[in-house]
Amino acid sequence: MALTNGSVKAALDHLEKRFDDFKGVLIALSRVPSVSAEGFPPSEVRRSAEAVAEAMRGARIENVGVLEIPGVHPYVYGDWLHRPGAPTILLYGHHDVQPPGRPEKWVSPAFEPTERKGRLYGRGTADDKAGVMAHVAAVASYLQSSGALPCNVKFLIEGEEEIGSENLGKFLEKYQDKMSADFIVLSDTANFDTGVPALTYQLRGICQVDVEVQCLDHPLHSGMWGGPVPDPVQVLSKLIADLQNKDGSLDVPGLYKDVAKPSQKQLKRIRKLPFDEKKFKKEAGLVDGLRLAGEKGYSVYEKLWTRPSLTVIAMESHPIQGSSNQIVDSARARLSLRTVPNMDGRKAGWLLIKKLTGSAPHGARVTARLNGTTPWWTTDPEGPAFEAARRALKAGFGKETAMIGAGGSIGFVQPFADLLGGAPCLLMGVEDPPCNAHSENESLHLGDWRKCMRSAIHLYDELSRVEVKRG
Repeated sequence: MALTNGSVKAALDHLEKRFDDFKGVLIALSRVPSVSAEGFPPSEVRRSAEAVAEAMRGARIENVGVLEIPGVHPYVYGDWLHRPGAPTILLYGHHDVQPPGRPEKWVSPAFEPTERKGRLYGRGTADDKAGVMAHVAAVASYLQSSGALPCNVKFLIEGEEEIGSENLGKFLEKYQDKMSADFIVLSDTANFDTGVPALTYQLRGICQVDVEVQCLDHPLHSGMWGGPVPDPVQVLSKLIADLQNKDGSLDVPGLYKDVAKPSQKQLKRIRKLPFDEKKFKKEAGLVDGLRLAGEKGYSVYEKLWTRPSLTVIAMESHPIQGSSNQIVDSARARLSLRTVPNMDGRKAGWLLIKKLTGSAPHGARVTARLNGTTPWWTTDPEGPAFEAARRALKAGFGKETAMIGAGGSIGFVQPFADLLGGAPCLLMGVEDPPCNAHSENESLHLGDWRKCMRSAIHLYDELSRVEVKRG
C-alpha cells in the first residue's frame, strides 16, 4: 500500500473539489460558542468537542473520542495508525475560544460566521478551529482519495488552551499512553504575512498577577472627602505606571537577571526579515499619531519575541454606568507579564509582586497574588524535520518560509516536547497579521487557509521520508 506522488496529487485534487464542504464544517464549528473562560457555559465547550469529534469521524479518522478529566474542559482524540514502521505525527490544536468581547464592535455577530471579501469573520474562525480543520481536511483528502496516509497520525484537540492549559499535567498522567509520536505539529501559530508562510521556533511564556489597592472600608462622597483622602484608582494607576522606566524597560528589580541573550544565529534570522512600520501600525489598528513603545535599542521583532513585556489586561473599580461622585474603596488590576528564555515564570511573578507591594503611596493597603504561569519555549529550527516542513510550506504557498518567533504563549508545547524526548516541534498555523485573533472581528483569510491545507498534505508526505531514531 505504498503511496506515490500520485497519491499526493490525488489528495490535492480532492481538497480542491471538497473545499467548500470543509469550509461548511468550519462554519458549523465556529457557530458553537466554546468559550473556556470562567463565567461562560462549560456545556458549550463540550458541545464543541462533540462537533469536532463528528468532523473527525466524517474525515475517516479512527478511534475518535472525547477524552475526559473530571472538572476539565474536554479534549478530542483520534488517529490513523496503519503505516507500520513509518513515522507518527501528533497533530495538536484547540477547539476552545476567547470570549467574544464587545458585541457592538463586531461588524457581524461573533458566533455567526460571515464571509466578506475573501475572509471568514467570527470568533474561533482563525484561532484555532481553522487550524484544526486544516489538518482534518488534509487527512480526509488522503483517506477519501487514496484510502491511506503516507505516515501515521494522531490528533489531540485541546479544550482549555485559551485559559492556559492549566490541567495539562493531569491530562498527561491519565492519557500518556496515547501520546507517543515522532513529530509534533501544532496548528496554532501565525504566518509572517498574508500569503507568506512561517515556522515558529520560539514562544514567550506568560505570568499573570492580580493586584488590589484598598484605601477605605466603604466609598465616600468625593466632594466632602476628595483631596485629603487618597483615591485607590489613582494609587493603583501610579503603581502600574512605576513599573516602566523612561527607556521602555520594566522597572522590576532582578527581572532582567535571567533574560537570555539571543544567539547571533537568531539575531541574523530576525534581522533578515523585512519590516514595514506603516503596515505594522495599520494591521495593529493604532490610532493616528500613536508612536510605537517598548525598550529602546531593540527592533520591533526583538521586542516581540526576545524581551519581556507587561500588559494591563483588566482593571476594575466601578463601572461608568451607575457611577456617582464618590471615592471608591478599592481598585483591582490583572497584569500579564510575558517571559522569555531562561526566565522562571513564578520567580518573575514574585519579583513583580514584591515591587507592587513594597512601597505603596500614602500607605495604601496593597495585596497581590500570582494567578498562574505558562512556560516559554524555544528550539533550534534546523535538521531534517524543519527542512521537510519548509519544503511543504513552499509547495503549499509558493513562497519561501519565514523563520519567526512569537510573542504569545502555548502551554502545550514544552510539556509535550519533554514527554516525547525532544521530538521536533513544528509550529505552523493559519493566522495572518490582520486576523484580529483575541479581538473583535476575528477573521480567517480563506485563500491562505487553502494554502495551509495544501501545505499539510505535502507535510505528511515529506515527514514520511524523514528518518527517525527510536530507542
